[in-house]
Amino acid sequence: MKDEFITNILSKMIGTLTQEQYTKLKTALYMELQEYELEKRCTELMDVDQSYIHYLQLFLARKKTEGKSDRTIEQYRLHLIHMLQYLNMEVEKITENDLFVYLAKYKKDKNVSNVYLDNIRLVFSSFFSWLNAKGYISKNPTAGLEPIKVEKKIKQPFSDEELEKLRRICEQERDLALIEFLYSTGVRVSELVALNRKDIDFYGKNVVVYGKGSKERETYLNAASCLHLKAYLESRNDDNEALFVSARVPHTRLTVAGIEKMLQRIGKEAGVQKVHPHRFRRTMATNVLKKGMPLEEVKELLGHTKLDTTMIYCTVSKENVKHSHQKLMSA
Repeated sequence: MKDEFITNILSKMIGTLTQEQYTKLKTALYMELQEYELEKRCTELMDVDQSYIHYLQLFLARKKTEGKSDRTIEQYRLHLIHMLQYLNMEVEKITENDLFVYLAKYKKDKNVSNVYLDNIRLVFSSFFSWLNAKGYISKNPTAGLEPIKVEKKIKQPFSDEELEKLRRICEQERDLALIEFLYSTGVRVSELVALNRKDIDFYGKNVVVYGKGSKERETYLNAASCLHLKAYLESRNDDNEALFVSARVPHTRLTVAGIEKMLQRIGKEAGVQKVHPHRFRRTMATNVLKKGMPLEEVKELLGHTKLDTTMIYCTVSKENVKHSHQKLMSA
């Protein structure tokens, strides 16, 4: 069994290691495993352990009371069930190594990014930390799981030219109103689809938004978004209370997927890459910062709890840095 185990590992490294590295690895494996007996775990005829269900239900209920959205809770549920069913053991017996191997296999099988994989790790950490805090398990197996390294890429906002291209390609007043609304308010797409007509105050040019954790905040309309949103609402002949609805009868409330698909189409027709709702949010935050809005006010506008989160959305151009340096360092 031990020879088969080592042979399987070495066969997967062919073409990756030099002959010298291959030999060193083989020697190290035999030396390290000489005092161990290996036994292959059989899962085909094992009874399915479902003792986790009670804990999972309690955990998800807790997340609900914390104000997590239904979409977020569903993601928690899917990731946790997939892991717990795969490991098929009592939660008390799950170790750090079990989770490490699961994440490594998940990345290999699903070919997901490190960002996505680290989000899964965070879900596991939340679950097992809660189990440990409540006394359901004696040791938290995620305590030693290091954050998965992620290559930090600066996500670019739309340029003024790209925004204008998107505006010009819109044939329906609804599409133009939606683009201007996303850019002016910086709302999350999940917040947008929940908005109703009554949430808009055209006189004060503000919008009441219910964000993450059911937190209420105000965001604002600029002249363009106010103009196009009014025109869109006046052109509608349906009685749906939703702020944005489908173009076709029966004019149902737009969904997150529907808006994402619509923006992808507009982006493709306009020749602008990576057009999605969140990029409008980043663009708004970046532009108001460039024009002098204090970071603390941008944080409130976006509905963030921490300033660190706001900084993720904001990019600083080299031109701005150079201009500030020349201004502040001039004699």
